[in-house]
Amino acid sequence: MQLQKGNMAQKIIYGTVSEDGTKSAGEGFEVQTPETGLYVISFSQPFATTPSVVATLKDWGADNQIVVKDTDINKFHVTIWDLDVKQPSGSGSAQLEVKKEKSGFNFIAIGEGS
Repeated sequence: MQLQKGNMAQKIIYGTVSEDGTKSAGEGFEVQTPETGLYVISFSQPFATTPSVVATLKDWGADNQIVVKDTDINKFHVTIWDLDVKQPSGSGSAQLEVKKEKSGFNFIAIGEGS
């Protein structure tokens, strides 16, 4: 989608990715899953400048976190983390266990079109 703002065309790419890394909705991007919980979203056509990207978990548990990082004109990464508090038997204190986990998510990238 392209919107005009002055002389600059705004570009918007949005979509939904399933937990297994398949594209459920949207156009203008491809998905790779190099490891559990890591999704690399590549734009079919690059942005002119680095876009702003927002992602939200889909069908998530209260203990999951989503992180968007490594954004550039061609791609961005999404990592899903599962946060689990483990209570050992006996008098030990609780420990936080953090691991990558599969999860579906929605995203939107907005920036200058090329």
